[in-house]
Amino acid sequence: MNLRLSAFICMALALPALAQQSPDFPRNGKLIIQLTSSQFASGFGEYLVPPLVDAFQKTGMVYAYDFEADFAATVETGADVGKWYEADETADVAEVWLYERFVTVGLSPAEMDIEPHGKLAPSFSITVKLVTPDQDRVDELNCLIALATRELAARYKAKGHVLVDGSSCARK
Repeated sequence: MNLRLSAFICMALALPALAQQSPDFPRNGKLIIQLTSSQFASGFGEYLVPPLVDAFQKTGMVYAYDFEADFAATVETGADVGKWYEADETADVAEVWLYERFVTVGLSPAEMDIEPHGKLAPSFSITVKLVTPDQDRVDELNCLIALATRELAARYKAKGHVLVDGSSCARK
């Protein structure tokens, strides 16, 4: 094998692969994470911020520790109270109790008020939904945050909201 070709292959494999991104996505932009007062006060931000920062770094955006950020990222999570779903043919029961869990990741210009009237309203956001037997699994939460952020980078535009199937994050 050609020595140059093998060196190129080694370098290409060593670089982290970036997900497909929208031409409008602000790659290499600086961002801050904006939590709601309830997320901050409850300590839930400790579960939300690390996977969100990791996910945005994989898109090429840089977390800013100061007021020089160009963008503000938000994350919102929740689940319904659950309901009965028909079980698949491999289950021993006819129905199972499942929850619909969601994660919404948003990105807005930093100067924009993204919490008017106490409700998050980012300029562009992705909501990922997952039906799961346990709405409190941290591994599923982290996966949903990463998926929502990848989809945000891939589908980014100045304004809008997109719903995405999160079944790829279901526990195995």
